Amino acid sequence: MSEPAPDIFEEDQLLAQTARMDFAFARHVQQKALATEDTAELSDLARAYTRLTRSLRQTLALLSKLRADRAKAERETPRASAQDLQDQAIDERTAQVQDAVERVISAAADGDEALHTDWCHRFDREVDDWNEKPDWIADDVDTVIRRVCKALGLPDDYAQRWRDLPAPTFFPDPEPATPEDVAAANAAARAFTAGLHATAPDRTPARPSKPPWRPSG
Repeated sequence: MSEPAPDIFEEDQLLAQTARMDFAFARHVQQKALATEDTAELSDLARAYTRLTRSLRQTLALLSKLRADRAKAERETPRASAQDLQDQAIDERTAQVQDAVERVISAAADGDEALHTDWCHRFDREVDDWNEKPDWIADDVDTVIRRVCKALGLPDDYAQRWRDLPAPTFFPDPEPATPEDVAAANAAARAFTAGLHATAPDRTPARPSKPPWRPSG
């Protein structure tokens, strides 16, 4: 299996090109220094060569530091797991399907708030089962929307042209919780409150102790 192509960064290219020019210039100065016999010219060329090689070293050091910093940042950046990416894709698809289905429901209910509410509650009850199936994100969004609308008994004509339908203006309240859900929530609240009371410090004021002598009558 071939290695993936490395990322190419503009700053790396610029620094590498600068280093190549510094090296070419330094080599040219060196060749001139080796060819001259004039002491003053040789002294000037030596100073120029020293500055050029120092510039070359600094450029290469900066290039190396940029690459090292980039590699360190990549190592320290948390990578999203495959499950995280899957969950994100499911959430995005669910939001898109919900928007489309709500448009279809609004058009199909045509002002009947009771019917509108019933369809929305049915969608809320079923969507968590639907979005766990692989075809929820494997199929294209229009296919999923038409399948959901068919399951809810909504007109396929509206489902096919959901993008052209207006956004709903009626938003029903969430479906009431079952008595079992209410009882479980109340029990959890009571347990939490009891835990707070058990760990809270006793702030009852202490009763004054009786004096060791008997008051004179």
